[in-house]
Amino acid sequence: MARCAVCGKEVLMPFRCAYCGEYFCAEHRLPEKHNCPGLAAAASPHEKEFKLRRMVERRSFEVEARPSGPRPMGLEARREAAHLLVGALLVILVGFSLIGYNFSLSPLYLAAYVAGFAGSFLLHELGHRAYARSKGLYARFKLDPFGALLTLVTAIPFIPFKIIAPGAVVVAGLASLEIFGAIALAGPLTNLALSAILNVAGFILPRFYLIFFTLAQLNAFIALFNLIPFGELDGRKVLAWSPARWIVAIILSAILLLTSNLSYRWI
Repeated sequence: MARCAVCGKEVLMPFRCAYCGEYFCAEHRLPEKHNCPGLAAAASPHEKEFKLRRMVERRSFEVEARPSGPRPMGLEARREAAHLLVGALLVILVGFSLIGYNFSLSPLYLAAYVAGFAGSFLLHELGHRAYARSKGLYARFKLDPFGALLTLVTAIPFIPFKIIAPGAVVVAGLASLEIFGAIALAGPLTNLALSAILNVAGFILPRFYLIFFTLAQLNAFIALFNLIPFGELDGRKVLAWSPARWIVAIILSAILLLTSNLSYRWI
C-alpha cells in the first residue's frame, strides 16, 4: 500500500509519475492533476516559457491572496519533516559510533553531541534546499532507502569507514549547469564553515575540546564524502560545473579533517 502524495489516500496499486517520481491515486496520477514540478521537462521551449510564466503569476497571486497567520502543514511538508527526522537520527547514530557509544558522559556533553550531530546533517541538507529555492526551483529532502540502510550499517562502532548518505534534496525545474553546481556545493560549504568554526572553538575553549574536535571531524568528513564525484553525490555535479571549485573544496575538506583529527589527539 502507498499513499497518494496529494490527497493522502491509501492506494493498493499506485501510479508513479515519470517526472517527479512520486506516487498518486487514479484521480491525481496525471502531472496536471498534482502540479508536477517536472512537467516542464516534457514541454517544448515555447510551452516551457509559457508554463513558467503562468506558474510565477499563479504563485504570486497565491502569496497575495493567502491569509496571514500560521497555516497547517501540508502532506508534502509533513513527509519532508519526517524524512529529515529519520535522516538526523541515523546521523546521530553514526556520530555516537565515532565516540564508541560512550553514554557515561555528562548530560551536557551528550546533549551537545546530539545537537551537533543532527545540526551537521540538517544544515547541510537545508543549505542545498535554501539555495535551490532562492533560485525559484522546487526542492525538498527525501530519504533514500539504500543510503539510509548503509548509514545505519556503518553506525556499528567497529566498522572504520562511515557512510553518511541517508537521503538527498530533490531539485526540479529549469536552471543552468552553474546553478545546479552551486546548489550541490552549498551543502559541503556549510559543513566546511562549521568545521572551521569548531576547530577554532576547540583551541579557544580547550575545556570542551572533545566536543568541538569530534564535531569538526564529522563536518569535515561529511563535506569530503559528499564531494566524491560518484553517483548522486554532490561532487559529481560540482566537478561538472567547475573543476577548480571542486579541487579547492575537496582540499579544504581534507585539510580540516586532518587538522581536527590531529588536534583531537594532541590536546
